[in-house]
Amino acid sequence: MVAASELSINTNASAINMAQTILGDGVTVNGASYSGDNRSSGTFSGGDNTSPGVTPSDTGVILSTGRATDFTNSSGQSNQSNGKSSNMRNGIDRDDDFDDLVGTRTYDASFLEIDFTPDAGVEYISIQFVFASDEYPEYINSIYNDAVGIWVDGNPVDLSIGTSSVGNVNGTDNQNLYNDNTGDQYNTEMDGFTVTLSVKIPVIPGQVNSLKIGVADVSDSSYDSSILIAAGSVQGEVLAFDDEIKLLGNDTRIAHVLDNDQTPSGAVVTITHINGIAVNVGDTVTLPTGQTVTLNADGTLTVVGDGSDEDFSFTYAIEDSVSGTTDTGMVTVGAVPCFVSGTLIELADGRRVPVESLTAGDMVQTHDNGAQPLRWIGRRKVAAEGKFAPIQIVANTFGTHGALLLSPQHRILIRDVLADLLFGEAEVLVAAKDLVNDSTVRRVEGGDVEYVHILFDEHQVVYSEGLATESFLPGPQVTSMMERDVVDEICALFPELNPDTGEGYSPAARRTLRSYEAQLLVAQGQAA
Repeated sequence: MVAASELSINTNASAINMAQTILGDGVTVNGASYSGDNRSSGTFSGGDNTSPGVTPSDTGVILSTGRATDFTNSSGQSNQSNGKSSNMRNGIDRDDDFDDLVGTRTYDASFLEIDFTPDAGVEYISIQFVFASDEYPEYINSIYNDAVGIWVDGNPVDLSIGTSSVGNVNGTDNQNLYNDNTGDQYNTEMDGFTVTLSVKIPVIPGQVNSLKIGVADVSDSSYDSSILIAAGSVQGEVLAFDDEIKLLGNDTRIAHVLDNDQTPSGAVVTITHINGIAVNVGDTVTLPTGQTVTLNADGTLTVVGDGSDEDFSFTYAIEDSVSGTTDTGMVTVGAVPCFVSGTLIELADGRRVPVESLTAGDMVQTHDNGAQPLRWIGRRKVAAEGKFAPIQIVANTFGTHGALLLSPQHRILIRDVLADLLFGEAEVLVAAKDLVNDSTVRRVEGGDVEYVHILFDEHQVVYSEGLATESFLPGPQVTSMMERDVVDEICALFPELNPDTGEGYSPAARRTLRSYEAQLLVAQGQAA
């Protein structure tokens, strides 16, 4: 346990003060308003010294479902109460946006609404924050799922892992992103909190956009939760976009996380943290799930498995040493996209046959290039549990097609006017896991499942049960998810392929949406 000391919080800060505190490079504040109890919001300072490892930055904004100043104590030991709870007289109950977001009644909401204009050329903004709650750990996976809410132009925005909430980030789910404080080792009255998280949000440059961000109690008004937003982190200049790699067992993978990050000309960017822990070149961080991550001199990360096959995520932070601007990205380690055994694939002659019965040379009907010869097929059986469980799609959910099962990472071709508006593409590929709505698209657990990969000379869109879905796209997953002899077999077919990067094979048949982009599309009710 650590000694308590009070985080400096100014609860008299106006909405415009708070907006100006969190907005940074590449965006301009046009106006702001605050909704909630006047004791539930404020600007904080001195976080690095007062609550190290807790606050996302030294200064920023705090929004709470209780009294903001109750985030810490002024004397004695830290975390003196296991149930910090305030029923705020002027907190916002039953806010429509929060109720819709979590699917039930919400209470004591506290949120900031900001009108802002992104600079010309700024197409995405980032927000860095920490979610903390005294609902942890007793009420994880319960109805008391206090949550963060973020909306841009009225559309809800999620992390690539989903919402930041008690039920979604905790010691069991997404555990690498969670810090337990039941041992009172951190200076906060909250029993648990996330590492610094970040979202990337598409915006319209040169026009006024709206941002709503806050926190709410879910199902009752008991036990406080807070969101702490890093100063200057709502910005569009230094962006650490999320990455996905594949890892199996004790394998080692190199993650080129900086390659897709966006920085201004002349920026000097370095990785400063791995999963919230400060690092220098050569340092290794062991994740709570057991894997290790090492920072290399070239800015890549070496990820080493711990012998288990599992999906997990971790974060990394970057800093531009010229401007001092920072951002946080997330690395998701998951499974290879593939079909479920039994799925019917359309051949060039019009027949539909089970995917597992296909052999190299079979002529398969493709969406873009007509009949194409199958070059390779691979199979793997796993337990249909957790994030390895297949996604079930009800017949005719996305047009006219039969019911089918896909791996969570398997991407579906979505045709949508909104996709054209948001991403400049009328057709996009979206992972099945990002389309889950617990109704027509849902995860199905139980027993074993056999996943089947089919590979062509180029990445193709094929018809599975009549639904347009992708073929296997080689990349880092080739060497991380498959045995050495399988990798050699694929590389023999495609000698120009670099299995560590995917270079030497065709690009994706369509733009592939990141999870947060897919969530934006789904939120409009256009994709599902």
